[in-house]
Amino acid sequence: FGSRYECAVQSAKLPRTPPRSSSSSAMAKSKNHTGNNQVYKNHRNGIKKTRRPKKMSMQGMNCKFVRNQAFAKRGMQCTPEEKEERLKAQKEAQKKMEEKKMTERAERLKELEEGAKATKK
Repeated sequence: FGSRYECAVQSAKLPRTPPRSSSSSAMAKSKNHTGNNQVYKNHRNGIKKTRRPKKMSMQGMNCKFVRNQAFAKRGMQCTPEEKEERLKAQKEAQKKMEEKKMTERAERLKELEEGAKATKK
């Protein structure tokens, strides 16, 4: 079969592996991660809220749209006198709408009363 020398040479060529215990090779590894120290590390400097932007970012938007929006905003600017006139016009329009609603409501009530009288007779 061979001499002791040949066995020693062959064993020297093979990579050495540590002896395996029967229990670790039988079962699969179940624990892949632990959150042991993470909470402590996160709270050392405190968990901070993110800062809310004061102005929306225009980055990544359509540049044509952004440019048009800027011009539109500039066009909307008005003097205090114009603003006052707009408010007056708005209030007048509001009054007209209220009056219109009241007349429509009165007409509707009349129709309902007439319908109720017709069903009773």
